[in-house]
Amino acid sequence: MIRNFFKIASLFLINVAYSQIGTTSPYSFFGLGELNFRGTQINRFMGGLEIYNDSIHANLSNPSSYAKLKLTTYSIGLNYRNNNLTDTNDSKSIISSGLDYIGVAIPTNKFGFGFGIIPYTSIGYKLNRLDSTSLPNILNQYEGEGGVNKVFFSLGFNLLKYFSIGATINYDFGKLKYQTSKYIDDVFLGTVLINESSVSGLDVKLSTNFEITVYENLDLHAMISYVPQAILNSTNKRQLLTSALSDPSNLGEVVEIDLADTGLDLTEIQLPSSFGFGFGFGKNSKWFAGGQYIKTQSSNFKNSFNSLPNVNYKDGSQLSIGGFFIPDFSSITSYWKRVVLRMGFRHESTGIITNNFEIKETGLNFGFGLPLPGYSNLNIGLEYVSRGSNNSSMLEEKFWAIRLGFSLNDRWFVKRKYN
Repeated sequence: MIRNFFKIASLFLINVAYSQIGTTSPYSFFGLGELNFRGTQINRFMGGLEIYNDSIHANLSNPSSYAKLKLTTYSIGLNYRNNNLTDTNDSKSIISSGLDYIGVAIPTNKFGFGFGIIPYTSIGYKLNRLDSTSLPNILNQYEGEGGVNKVFFSLGFNLLKYFSIGATINYDFGKLKYQTSKYIDDVFLGTVLINESSVSGLDVKLSTNFEITVYENLDLHAMISYVPQAILNSTNKRQLLTSALSDPSNLGEVVEIDLADTGLDLTEIQLPSSFGFGFGFGKNSKWFAGGQYIKTQSSNFKNSFNSLPNVNYKDGSQLSIGGFFIPDFSSITSYWKRVVLRMGFRHESTGIITNNFEIKETGLNFGFGLPLPGYSNLNIGLEYVSRGSNNSSMLEEKFWAIRLGFSLNDRWFVKRKYN
């Protein structure tokens, strides 16, 4: 099982590093692209809650949770997504698929640790805008691809019986490509401007977790997390060329623009800090319900090389509620009574303001945890998300996604006894 897992993981690592196909959202036009959820399907199906932890599942979004692990856990998540885009005149559906995460979490007698990779942002859009207010007509095309990935290492340990702390350090890397084309009626060749960036840097996440029985079998769970502001280094290049609308692949002479004179060849991207907290109640291996709030200082985001007109940033926030229910975790007569039911809801103010409208997002999740031999399980569920608004200056995006996650367990660093 371990050998097969790492074969699969290696294959997807290659795919993530070199092709980064994760979104078809026009809202990946902003910032560093569409922000991906940085946790497992188990957490996603509960609205993105980071609060709940147990001894057999990795909680990639909460490093303090590694302190509670008892079994080595291999995690991998995949998605299949159908985007529906609507404006005042038209609608369109687009299919995409991709990797959500790969992770390994390992307990020891003193602490727990883990490592893996998560696509942090994804860029994948192609937009057309026809300006017919004056003659001749002008067609503007905007295209983007790429994204940023996180290779992470997490560590968590118990300070007290009911209190744990943890930290995650991420190495961020990726390539971003933005292309803007302009074509004028009755002019054979249009102009194409291409901005490309290769980014890298480090960021960290800190968290604490508190869990205590408050009444008989009723447990209280609480969590606090903090992500300090971080800097990514960006190596940039800019090209100007010509292209025919009838054959965009037939490119004319490429002119490399010297960015050193303006100081844009090497720039810094400023990532915002965030602070989150949450709490919930539940009975072990039976049910759980909780809520979580995260405040992000999106107003501090800065990318001087790819600044956008009519786009501003203010502080954003996210509210999540969710939980799970297990009919009978220890049932030996019914497989279906051991199936975990998860549900969640979240609402997010992204902090991105375009043409005086803030982009907001609402999501609903529902999923099942299907037991596999041992303590392993298959998690499958649906996600529905609504983003933006159908008005004269914005697109409304609605998508549903099938999410699939494997959580496979093994024992490491445990002495085996033989009779």
